[in-house]
Amino acid sequence: MEKSELIEKLEDIEWEDFEVKEAKFEIPKSSWETVSAFSNTAGGWLIFGVKKAGKRYEIMGVKIPEKIEQDFTTALRSEKFNKKIKPVCKRYIFNSKTVLAFYISQKGSKDRPVYYGSTNKNTFIRTASGDQRATVEEIDSFYRQASFEEKSRELTSLKLGDLDPKTIEQFRNF
Repeated sequence: MEKSELIEKLEDIEWEDFEVKEAKFEIPKSSWETVSAFSNTAGGWLIFGVKKAGKRYEIMGVKIPEKIEQDFTTALRSEKFNKKIKPVCKRYIFNSKTVLAFYISQKGSKDRPVYYGSTNKNTFIRTASGDQRATVEEIDSFYRQASFEEKSRELTSLKLGDLDPKTIEQFRNF
């Protein structure tokens, strides 16, 4: 995201692909929910150093950007999440205040659900401008999709000649 695109987003509202967090001195705990939600849905930008004030955004900046960036990216590659997450990292300066932006991409269906801690409690999806805890049914559907994709990939290498004619004949007779 270019700086002009970020400015444009800051003049709009948080939505399914954009979330701001103040993160002045440390990574907010709610960031992990957003990472899970972006990974499980369509991906999005997580912005640190911006405070939402009513319907407007206020650029606060992060005080120690190198520490916040390192802590955040290290956590995404650690055991905190069940999958390793590699964000796109950007740094912007607004009137000597540093804003950090991280693009969290959507994981493929074989890599979902993405959660931190335990599956049932910490699997999130993104709906409009919010992170919602995934239901048991949604978590189950992630596992089903992963399973179907794997089985479909196994079948793509088969040809008609791979089928057993005797078995087909028995099936027809049945």
